[in-house]
Amino acid sequence: MNCRICKNKSDQKFVSKILKKYDVKYYYCKNCNFLFTEDPYWLGEAYTSAINTIDTGLMERNLYFNRVISVLLYFFFDKEKKFLDYAGGYGIFNRLMRDVGFDFYWDDKHCENLLAKGFEMNKNNFKNFEAITAIEVFEHLKDPVSEIRKLLNLSETIIFSTQLLPKPTPNPEEWWFYAFGHGQHISF
Repeated sequence: MNCRICKNKSDQKFVSKILKKYDVKYYYCKNCNFLFTEDPYWLGEAYTSAINTIDTGLMERNLYFNRVISVLLYFFFDKEKKFLDYAGGYGIFNRLMRDVGFDFYWDDKHCENLLAKGFEMNKNNFKNFEAITAIEVFEHLKDPVSEIRKLLNLSETIIFSTQLLPKPTPNPEEWWFYAFGHGQHISF
């Protein structure tokens, strides 16, 4: 299998059970240190609920990044411009950022916007955002390079967070972030 990032040959690293029923192959690229699953045929099932029940840090993560990114945007960006929260879940982060005065918009193809209604991104109206946030998103993407290219058409700046793959690559039972139980994490 070729790496989804650099296209070099990748070797099978391990097989693990996803959603307690699918034996899924994980591939590792020695060239760019990218670990990824085989073609994620189970994603439709994994996203029957966009926010999974084992995500116990959802609120704390949004509150934390609200504080950190507010300071970053205030001091280093034009705070009067528009911002986008990509893959914004229920709209928690978007609402928090709007509540402190930033003109934030929401976009998420897997989740219903519950808290930022009326502030959805309209692809016809917004072509240039001052910055895009992507909080805990890239591990969910089958083709991260393609998604990043799309985002860079909307802004020159992407502010993101994710857990980095440790070295050496952890065995399946050694790293909680693989998140086999919900099956949504497919790129590391």
